Amino acid sequence: MTIETLKKSEIESYKKLIDEVFDGSNELSDYQKFDPEANYQIVVARDGEKIVGSVTFYKIDLFTFSFQPALEIFNVAVLKEYRQQKIAQQLFQYIIDYAKKNGYKSIFLTCLDSAIPAHKLYESMGFVKANSVKYNLFLN
Repeated sequence: MTIETLKKSEIESYKKLIDEVFDGSNELSDYQKFDPEANYQIVVARDGEKIVGSVTFYKIDLFTFSFQPALEIFNVAVLKEYRQQKIAQQLFQYIIDYAKKNGYKSIFLTCLDSAIPAHKLYESMGFVKANSVKYNLFLN
């Protein structure tokens, strides 16, 4: 298994992974806006040439609070047939190592209350459940 950042040329393969894991996603044209130099990175796990897992992290380089700068993780995805092989843990370790090497003070993520297997994964990696309430405002 190889863990590394996604290349722009692999965006269609990445979209296929996201579509399969999350039962659909945005249009390919949205994915083609991917910029490897942007303030976020997509880390992928490969089995040979096949992308079998991914995690996206967004860099929050603010300094207002003691937990910043921080990384926010989202879109944790591993193909069903590749689960239980510690691929997600390898992806998380890549991000943790990146954060330590680049001076980030914390990593956070949001997870559905009902996603108990995901909670177990995050806790196994050292994440602690925060007491907070998430609010969303969706704009059309």
